[in-house]
Amino acid sequence: MTHHNWLPPIHLHPIFWAFLLAAILTGMLMEVMVLFGIVLLHEMGHFLAAWHFRWRIRRVMLWVFGGVMETEEHGNRRIREEAIVVLAGPAVHIVLYAVLFLLRETTAVPEGVLETAYMYNTTILIFNLLPIWPLDGGKLVGLILSMQLPYRKAHAVLIGFSCVMGAAILLYVCIALPFTLSTVSLLCFLLWENRLEWKRRYYVFLRFLLQRATFGPTGVLCTPIFASPDTTLLDILSQYRRNRRHMIVVKGKNAVLDEQLCSDMYFKNKQAHCTVADILQNRQ
Repeated sequence: MTHHNWLPPIHLHPIFWAFLLAAILTGMLMEVMVLFGIVLLHEMGHFLAAWHFRWRIRRVMLWVFGGVMETEEHGNRRIREEAIVVLAGPAVHIVLYAVLFLLRETTAVPEGVLETAYMYNTTILIFNLLPIWPLDGGKLVGLILSMQLPYRKAHAVLIGFSCVMGAAILLYVCIALPFTLSTVSLLCFLLWENRLEWKRRYYVFLRFLLQRATFGPTGVLCTPIFASPDTTLLDILSQYRRNRRHMIVVKGKNAVLDEQLCSDMYFKNKQAHCTVADILQNRQ
């Protein structure tokens, strides 16, 4: 189910209630609620930007330390549009700094609460800008890669890059910084998520292709894909790029294939292992 309503479909992860109970028992309720409030506002920044562009939003899942907005947009929105949605989260923290500064000029909020909010606001902002998928910084790296590479390759490079960066930062934290269990746990969680994403990378690629075949490619630029008669259909589909339309130029045959025909051969005719020569013969 997708939502275009301005009210976000918020879901609280079961781990949130465990942290809330622990906070009550340990006297850390204020700190946890401030942290959760900042995370909520961060995700609302993503949500409002996506709602503005009429994205199909499934839900906003929230933990204590972070959250994720799940959508039905799988790499087929304009890169500029997606960049705005990604940056809308970090932009909220800049607004929060201004709000906290104004509150400091009053006595409406205790100084301890403001100091805690400043600390968590800075921590979440910096952490989210790390170039590790699925953090906002990692998503921006993915957008940059997809401007230069086909979608399938850009996604694979992003996950590989994220794993290297995550491992490097984890090593630095363990060696050079005072050990903090929460930081190490979050980095290990991100590495685990990247491992899972690597395992399902082909599924992510197929999801991109299916949505592209269903709704058509975005963008006005047309980039030719040059293929020989023995080039496989999957090799052609693997060269599809975001925000580009494609025509497949068959070398030595003076023929051009439409990308929609190739997509239909894959999804409708189930000819995943056919070649360009097979497609030409089928077209006649």
